[in-house]
Amino acid sequence: MPTAASGAASAAGSDPLLVVMLGYNHEALEMLQAADTPFRVIVAEEEALFTKKGLAARSQGLDLIERWMWCEYQRDDTDVRRLAAQLREEYPDAGRGTAVAAVLPGLEYAVAPANTLAALLGLRCVAPGVLAETQATAAQAAATVGALTNKLQFRTHVGGPRWVQVHSVDDLLPPPCVLKPADRQASVGVSLIHTPEDIPAAWEHTTSAAEPLQDASRDTHGTYMCEELLTGQEYSVECLVIDGTPRWMNVTEKTTAGVVELGHTVARTYPEVEAAMRHLIDALQLADQHSTVLLHAEFIGTTPVECAGRPPGDRIARLISRAWGFNLYEAWARALCGLPVDLPRTADGEAAIRFLFGPPGIVTAVHDPSGRAVITAQPGTVLRPVTSSWERAGFVEADSAAEAFRLAAGVRFSTSTEVVVYFNHRRTPVEYGEAFAAHPGAVLLTDGATQPAGVVDVVRVDTADAEAVRAALADLERRYDIRGVVTFSDRDVAMVARVAHERGLPGPTPEAAHKARNKYAMRQAVRALDPEAVPDCRLVDSADTLDKILGDAAWAYPCVMKPVDSSGSRGFHLVDSPADARAAWAAWPGPMVIEELLTGTEHSAEGYVADGRIHLLGVTDKTTEPVHRLEIGQVFPSATPGIEQDVWPLVETTVRATGIDNCAFHLEFFRTPDRRVRLVEIAARPGGDFIASHLVPLTTGVSFAEDVIRIATGSTPSGARPRDGYVAATVKLHTAETGVLRSVGPLPPSPAIVEVIHHAHPGDRITQPPADTISPIIAEVILVAGSHEELAEEVARLRAVDIVVDSDTPAAATP
Repeated sequence: MPTAASGAASAAGSDPLLVVMLGYNHEALEMLQAADTPFRVIVAEEEALFTKKGLAARSQGLDLIERWMWCEYQRDDTDVRRLAAQLREEYPDAGRGTAVAAVLPGLEYAVAPANTLAALLGLRCVAPGVLAETQATAAQAAATVGALTNKLQFRTHVGGPRWVQVHSVDDLLPPPCVLKPADRQASVGVSLIHTPEDIPAAWEHTTSAAEPLQDASRDTHGTYMCEELLTGQEYSVECLVIDGTPRWMNVTEKTTAGVVELGHTVARTYPEVEAAMRHLIDALQLADQHSTVLLHAEFIGTTPVECAGRPPGDRIARLISRAWGFNLYEAWARALCGLPVDLPRTADGEAAIRFLFGPPGIVTAVHDPSGRAVITAQPGTVLRPVTSSWERAGFVEADSAAEAFRLAAGVRFSTSTEVVVYFNHRRTPVEYGEAFAAHPGAVLLTDGATQPAGVVDVVRVDTADAEAVRAALADLERRYDIRGVVTFSDRDVAMVARVAHERGLPGPTPEAAHKARNKYAMRQAVRALDPEAVPDCRLVDSADTLDKILGDAAWAYPCVMKPVDSSGSRGFHLVDSPADARAAWAAWPGPMVIEELLTGTEHSAEGYVADGRIHLLGVTDKTTEPVHRLEIGQVFPSATPGIEQDVWPLVETTVRATGIDNCAFHLEFFRTPDRRVRLVEIAARPGGDFIASHLVPLTTGVSFAEDVIRIATGSTPSGARPRDGYVAATVKLHTAETGVLRSVGPLPPSPAIVEVIHHAHPGDRITQPPADTISPIIAEVILVAGSHEELAEEVARLRAVDIVVDSDTPAAATP
């Protein structure tokens, strides 16, 4: 059997061919790397897609990639022209102006820009005439390229069944018909409309269709078409056209269900389909264009549905290599380079692929008795009703359709629809990752923009809007069995309590959540049970109220003012005078408490309440800076002897007073030298600052987040306690300066360091509390050691790290 590489050594010499791939195609790169012809590939990609797709990791091992170049090719041809000029400059060649031998369109959305780039470099492509000065020539070339990238333009150029462009549901053809985006791929957004009742759901499905991992989010899509519904056997034809002449052709028989392809069998013999493909090539005027292109056209019977000017997807190219005995990608690349290509006349046999599907839900296990399946839906993946090729669960390849079907039929997917709904998350992935890893069915309701790893679904919603939250949960219930609701931060405690109460799920009552969120209500409730447990406290809800408090001759300074419902030291003010108090009130747009200043050492008690039973995990020692009491370090468990016994009555009293139940708690308190403890506040959620995510698990050997989920779903928590010989800490490297961060000294190397989280970098602006409680924290370091003494040595070394800030305070004049 002749191969595409025959004569490669004499035609191309021993030097690799330099080609540009516009749009990353992993399969193509793998097969080019395996080719007999040596290639060097410059991959030009949208930087946004490089990040979204994780291409840095995915491309590991592809040694033929010479470099990456950024090009915003999905916008327009402006950046493509810049790239062409850069390639000419950086890869010159005396003969042709560039040493680049070919431009390969790797993806659907790169076909037109790749054609433009190749034309600019004087290389083979679909239609070099797009740059012609003659208007008629340029228009004909643009029409050819447009027909290969846009279904509306394809129908205009080629014809076919009755069709219309649609702007609203009023434009649709009578059913049965097909509604689809004109410029999407992989069956994305395609809707079959059999009856008028199908129209509303079809319109919503089609117009909301998205490909977040393929589209660079430039709003380049939004045209739709409707055409008569064709019936019959579906095929695709792969054809290599070289200089306007079809040189090789393969017919792929398709098995479909609705709009989704279930499997392919290549190297089938259908003369009438091959004849239809030749008619299509004539209609596209590829001979007139002297085109060199790899076509992937789809037919129903002999009627063309669409045609793409790039390699086929769904591993069809690999099946072709298996059945025909040659590397299709190598032949395509050689043809675009202008090198001889020897192509087989007949296939050795056939090859088939069958795609895998599972019941909707979260995959818990996959059983493949043959061991030959490639599973893309691993445990933790969500399977949904399949509406496009991107949503399939894996595949099996074989030498015949019957064998592929048999192997695929033996694969079993176990799924679950049970989920826990999380309301927002902590600040950094290092901290919130532990929470989402605690349940395989984590669904996130968020008003943020992140999509954390390990989350099976993300719903964007204003989590402070009760009606919006109810609507979002009602929609989720159509797909999932909601078994619990949780939050790991203060802001959503009240909403989570409300949702749990309305749905009969475990959680604190709305009244208890209010007392745990409102510092004044909390203090009033605790004072009713133990007046000595809380500081003397007054509510400030207006300037007049504040003046009355300040006019009380018995009121003492220094004291503290802070918002009734904030967290993380936000809005905290140390008050030394009436003027300080009025300034604090003016700086915060809401109710505050003013209270006596507590003294002693600062701590927090970590634990949970489940069915009325309190479990104290342990006590955390806190280090704070003196002016704003900003926390700059935590150690768990406490090094203070007897502190758990001292705080236990306060924990019991506070839990009973607030009424919190079926949730974690984080109770902050002061302890005086004579072992009196007094409440600062209690939160009905796990502790932040990596206490719950890292310090507790490092010392107990048990995930605190998993216990939170157990409680939220009505299961029994672990009852974990710190193990002997384990002590953990968070050290916050901070600065008291205001200005621009210049440098941070290197951290001392230490085997005790578990994680380092950098928050600020040289050049960042640093602002101090009370205006900003975040930017002064330059980095956080998590440590674990065998004793408090060892840990203290590590902490001291970290505190010595030099942090340099270009201060806003002018230097004193020297005499």
